[in-house]
Amino acid sequence: MRRSLFCTVVVFFCLFFSCNRGGEKSIPAGTGGLAGGRAVDILPQITEQAARPAAILQAGGYPLWFRVTADGPVLMETIEDAVFSAALIPWPHAPHIRFTLARGDHLAMAVNQSGFICLAPQTKTPGTGMHYIPGGELWRQYTVASFFLFDENPVALLYRDDFFLDSDMPPPDPRLWTYNLYTAMPEAPAVPALDIFSPGEGWNIDTLRFNDDCWYFRTVKKPFAMPEGRPDLRSEIRMLRADDLSQAGEQIPLGAFQNSARPEPFSAAPEPLQKMLVAVLAETAGKAGTVTVISPEFQSARGFSGGEENDKIFSGFYSPLPAPRPPFLIVIDPQGTGLYAEPGSPVRGFSLPALPENFFYTGIGLAGDTVFASWEEQEGYSIGAAGFMALQLTGL
Repeated sequence: MRRSLFCTVVVFFCLFFSCNRGGEKSIPAGTGGLAGGRAVDILPQITEQAARPAAILQAGGYPLWFRVTADGPVLMETIEDAVFSAALIPWPHAPHIRFTLARGDHLAMAVNQSGFICLAPQTKTPGTGMHYIPGGELWRQYTVASFFLFDENPVALLYRDDFFLDSDMPPPDPRLWTYNLYTAMPEAPAVPALDIFSPGEGWNIDTLRFNDDCWYFRTVKKPFAMPEGRPDLRSEIRMLRADDLSQAGEQIPLGAFQNSARPEPFSAAPEPLQKMLVAVLAETAGKAGTVTVISPEFQSARGFSGGEENDKIFSGFYSPLPAPRPPFLIVIDPQGTGLYAEPGSPVRGFSLPALPENFFYTGIGLAGDTVFASWEEQEGYSIGAAGFMALQLTGL
């Protein structure tokens, strides 16, 4: 049941497309463009050096729906085209928007089993450029464990899933990946704190998160066949904390590592965000919970809680920039019921387009004046179809 979480005036961003189902259109990297959901001729390069975007998105009052696959994003005419379009499989092996980062006015997505999607406002052409950087065969075999900024570059960490699939594959090598928009190619960066644990020696880093101004990660080494065929019988688990990923981490006890998974208190957020988080959750009819926020100010997604025990989960985007509008916070729940806050102004409500049954919104972000919201078809620990929606930011 979809329940309203606010009593303020509802601002509807958009309406559905017509009920005519037009199927799907693949968007390969570097070929073609979109304007309001239509295919258009390829547009000129943004600069002489930058690679062409896969498409130019000119979102309007109607949503643009994309489904993600192992071969890249696919344009759909309506979200109904996603129903029964993919098998439900355990989430570590399903293509979906695993993590999103905000980097300046860009949004970066790490797509499980697929690669990167970068959404960047255009300077010479109206719209938002969508760049797809495929991860290739390596990404299809592993799972994205984390997505973070290091030296201002978005970095995805891959790991071997040992819970849903008993695999004899070695850990991914390279395990760290970033991308370069000038070449539209993935690259393998160096992150010293993680590189100490070489995948060639069997170390599988399956967790990396930021909490309380520190990085926490776990690395696991299980018996596997050495390159020369000799069995390595050593097995080890280490949990570590690092103030800075450019330096080696220190080992910590299990309890400290487990506590790092808890959301941070509101007091850990930047002061403008603190006040907006309080204002937003005050509008949720007492259903306080955790807000997972992405922001150009953060190195990774961060979870904040007002301190009350509740399993209600919200996704948010925080812009600290004072122009062209004041700092603001946008928050949505899994059904797309949203709230918009600015310092010193009343909280306003809105709704994203309704999703089919068992589909849920999982994140929200902005690139320029376009709203992007990720969505998934979920059943327990499994995911079927997944993707994102693009929509013009209006009415706020």
